[in-house]
Amino acid sequence: MSVSLSGEGQTAAHLERHPFGKIPAMAADGVTLFETAAIAELIEANHPTPACMPSAAIDRALMRQWMNVIDNYLYPDVVGTLVWQRVVNPKLGEPCDEQAVLDGLPAVRKQFGLLEDALAERTWLAGDHASLADFYLAPIMAYVALTPEAEALFSAHPNVSRWWGAMQERDSFRKTPFDGA
Repeated sequence: MSVSLSGEGQTAAHLERHPFGKIPAMAADGVTLFETAAIAELIEANHPTPACMPSAAIDRALMRQWMNVIDNYLYPDVVGTLVWQRVVNPKLGEPCDEQAVLDGLPAVRKQFGLLEDALAERTWLAGDHASLADFYLAPIMAYVALTPEAEALFSAHPNVSRWWGAMQERDSFRKTPFDGA
C-alpha cells in the first residue's frame, strides 16, 4: 500500500517497471526488479561493504523473519491504518477517519510490543549491526513519528524508542531525504 502522491507510480513508464505501480523499481543487467527485497539482494551482492545482511546464519534468519513481519503484518497495521489516516489522507485532502484510527490502534500497539520484545536484548533487529530489517522499518517509523500517537507509542515502548534514536543517529539516515509524503 505504498503511495506516490504525485501520481508518478501510475504512469505508463513506471507501470512497465512495476506492474503494481509501487516503489521501488529498477533495471539492472537487462532485468527489471520491482520488490524491495529483490533489489536489496542485488545491491548487497554487488556492493557487499558495508554489509546490510548479517553473516551469521541465525542473524540472517532473524533479518528475513523481521523483513517478512514488517511486510506482511506491521506495514498493513501501522501504515495501512494509522499512517494512512493521520498522514496520507490529509496530504490528499481527505479527512482522517478517527474511528479507523481507534479501531486500528490495538494492532499498532501489538506490533510495537513485538518490536519492544525483540529489541529488549539488542540494539538492532538482527545481529550486532543495522541490517535490511532495520532499514525496512526505519521509513515506517519516520511516518509514525508524524502522527499524534507517536509520543505515546514511543514512550510506552522504550526499546523501540532507543532503536529509533539509534537509527536516526546513522549518517545514512540523516542524509536520506524525507518529505513526509
